[in-house]
Amino acid sequence: MKFHSPKLKQSVLSAALLAVMLEIQAGEQLEVVEVNPAKGIQTDDVYSEPKSFSHNTQTFTQESMRDLPIANAYEMLDYATGAFIQTQGRKSAYFASIRAGSNLGMIIDGAYLPPPAASKVLMQLPVSAIESISVVRDASALNLGPLTSIVGPMTSSRTEGFIVIKTLSAFKQPQRELHAKVGSYRQFEVDTSLSAHFSEEVAGRVVLAHQQKQGPSDYYNDYRRDVGLWKLDGLGEHFDWQLNFFHADGEQGLQRGLDSSGVSDDKWRYEPLKMRMINAQAGYYWNAHSTTAVRLSHTQSDASLQKYSHVNPNAYAEEKTEEEFINLDLSHALNHELAGGQNLLRFGYNSMWYHNPTGMLYYPGFERKEQIQALYLQNEFRKQAWSVDMGLRADKRTIDVGYEQVANQRRIIEDVELDALLTAAIGASYQASEQDLLTLRTLYTEQQPLSVYTANNDQLAQENRLRTELGWSRQWIALAQARFSTTLTGFHERLQDGAYVASQIEDPEDPNSKINVYDNASWRNQGYEIEIKGAWHRLNYEIAYSRVSPGDTPSGVVNVPESLVRARIGYQTPAWQLHLGARNMEEFISANKAGIGTAGGFTTYDASAGYRFKTDGLAHRLVFSAKNLTDEKYETVYGFPSEGLNLGVDYYVRF
Repeated sequence: MKFHSPKLKQSVLSAALLAVMLEIQAGEQLEVVEVNPAKGIQTDDVYSEPKSFSHNTQTFTQESMRDLPIANAYEMLDYATGAFIQTQGRKSAYFASIRAGSNLGMIIDGAYLPPPAASKVLMQLPVSAIESISVVRDASALNLGPLTSIVGPMTSSRTEGFIVIKTLSAFKQPQRELHAKVGSYRQFEVDTSLSAHFSEEVAGRVVLAHQQKQGPSDYYNDYRRDVGLWKLDGLGEHFDWQLNFFHADGEQGLQRGLDSSGVSDDKWRYEPLKMRMINAQAGYYWNAHSTTAVRLSHTQSDASLQKYSHVNPNAYAEEKTEEEFINLDLSHALNHELAGGQNLLRFGYNSMWYHNPTGMLYYPGFERKEQIQALYLQNEFRKQAWSVDMGLRADKRTIDVGYEQVANQRRIIEDVELDALLTAAIGASYQASEQDLLTLRTLYTEQQPLSVYTANNDQLAQENRLRTELGWSRQWIALAQARFSTTLTGFHERLQDGAYVASQIEDPEDPNSKINVYDNASWRNQGYEIEIKGAWHRLNYEIAYSRVSPGDTPSGVVNVPESLVRARIGYQTPAWQLHLGARNMEEFISANKAGIGTAGGFTTYDASAGYRFKTDGLAHRLVFSAKNLTDEKYETVYGFPSEGLNLGVDYYVRF
């Protein structure tokens, strides 16, 4: 691997030059401007969730993420209740799982991203660019996005939840900040965040970052990337708007598996790996009760997958991946009094276009172009101590160009319309007392898998999904110097005639590849989550336990642990911030190309110590962190061990 220092120097020089230019332009207007909380396209007017979501949404702020030993936004998911990330080689470096499911929708500043693009953005988006990340552990927020992946040869990629990211507004602090990090395995990062107020109604922010890491010598998981986020925010008397541009350019090695992985000879890396995204959103406030919002985004990624061999130095192949995705969402919200209560009605239209001219993941050479047209409606009524809500969504998916798989053949298909994916959701909440909140949510979906068949060339049956969730939270202690609360959430899901990979056969066009053979089966998934949070004077703590029982899946392989435990304790003073965390994952059966083995079965610990101080009007912060203190080479995917102990030092300065 090569680290290109000229690019690093150019990034840092550009950041310094931009800081001077922004200060000259902004002048005395660099003091923070408080945004009216009653306005803003990122406030409750447009993005609010029903109160029945209170128990399945977890939010991480930028400050809380900086207390965690993470390298990017993706690694933050390891600290969310009921979720964990899986690292492996092959064509994707990261996967995320939540509640025994592996498909998470992602929304960044109102822009929905398909799974291939979402993982690339999460790996490269610096924490300095993020205001907050919310993990929604229930997919029934029907205004956020479709409940199936737009990308894939079939429609059974069931969405289990959403990751909602808000990048840092130009109207908010910090206005100017520089961050640098050094860590194990020659990790080095530097980024700067700069904002300027061009007027009382328009502000801009730029975040520039360079990230690189060598990784363990025998892992081949090195990376280098240069990342930039440019952002404009505007506020008017009756409207507000936001415009973002994200660009990342670099290279990424994919971890080498052990002999047990079945792919230990593969030496793969993305070089180059480019990602571009531009998105805009705006809200118009007709009056105190009526809001119209529009969101538009365009995402493009270009990557070249270089395929080598660890054994044969002459072996080489290249696979290009080009993806383009466009998302348009237009919605209107009506908020008014009704029958002595408050009613919020939101309805909208969502349109998505996806194009991959070079072929999808694991199916190179097969162009894919498709689209989704959707209508959705969500209504919530609140009165005194209780609320009820409902939602409807219909997604019409059309494959303009693609392929279908029949037995051991794949053939091109064009202009094929799928049956609409129909979704209905209901919810309710009841504030039983000042301390107790009860919630209920139910989701139903039905869809027809397309373009995949059974071993007998039979079309798969229609899939039905019914999911119910109950939640109870109680604030036991709420004092100035002491807090203690608990949350209990239970869920049950029934999948009728769900599509799954029943077996694999050799691809007649490529003996080194396999073709999936599908079948239908029914199974259940159920579980619960317990969260405990508290504080006493300067001490704070939290414990989360999640349990899933996926039942007897047809393949016999669940690929997820049945229990996850997380615990964190912190101690803070105005100057010092100390944190200690632990994570336990139960052993589980994991499958890869070589066969079936085990993963999980470990307990890891992490720690961080931060110190804040000021000199000459500058605010400084040092953070020392240690991840995986016991240096355990645990596996979350069979055959792909973790790096072990990672040490790091972060330095922040605001000026």
